[in-house]
Amino acid sequence: MKIKTLLIVLLAVFFLLPSCKNKKRRVPRNDKMAISMSQNAKGDSAIYGLACEGTNDSAVVLLPNQGGDPIKYRIVWAMNNHQVFGTPSIGDWICVIPQADSKNSARMVIDLDQVKGTWTHAVKPVFKDISGISRKQIREMFENMPDSIKETYLVPREYGFTLSRQSKAQAIGRIYGSNDEESPVKYPEVPHYTEWHAYNGKLILVQGRVEYNNIVYNEKEKRDTFEFVYLHDDSLAIRSTKNKEIFSYHRKDAKTVNEKAKAAVNKQAERQKQELQ
Repeated sequence: MKIKTLLIVLLAVFFLLPSCKNKKRRVPRNDKMAISMSQNAKGDSAIYGLACEGTNDSAVVLLPNQGGDPIKYRIVWAMNNHQVFGTPSIGDWICVIPQADSKNSARMVIDLDQVKGTWTHAVKPVFKDISGISRKQIREMFENMPDSIKETYLVPREYGFTLSRQSKAQAIGRIYGSNDEESPVKYPEVPHYTEWHAYNGKLILVQGRVEYNNIVYNEKEKRDTFEFVYLHDDSLAIRSTKNKEIFSYHRKDAKTVNEKAKAAVNKQAERQKQELQ
């Protein structure tokens, strides 16, 4: 009995020793390590990182991409001047631009995770120019057409873009399979965005080279720069730095965003098929 008791005590000591040693072992602080190896683009003075515990309506606590201790920024000035875009939550990827005269006060805060998603706005078609016929005459012709034909051609389309991880962007708006040459109306060109970047608190959308069905879009790369005007929940507004035009978008589901337009295109194709029979 004594031998059995002794064995139990020895086993207990054997298993307890490692746990005691682990308690004494110095655990490295994860917030000292870099959370991203990406570097700021040349000239970009914004600070990127993750929102940490302590982030609230009056301050954000940011763990920088480059590592180190979390930094607390007061955001009262930015809030009062409508320069907080999105609602930063713990774990979100955010961007902070500090005040020039106060490093711990933010001039601008952007929740970049909330920038991601599919953003669109409605675009209406316009009548094509037909030789010898004025736009007014074309409009009058359309007004006398059956409602079913009007509903087929005068269908708004949702234009915009999907912004996702690793700076990837995808255009929204082109309806593949549509025969626009046969249609009496036309839609604006769809900007084929392929990349997106944040730079000094601005949104840069890149129109890169895209090839589809042996058709090349954006032979030369083009960059469009926008300032944030508004970002909250399902609404986004950005201003072009080129012509100061403001574009307003709503968050949509990329899979269903142009269902009506696609149905209209299929209806047109079916009607043309019947006419050829």
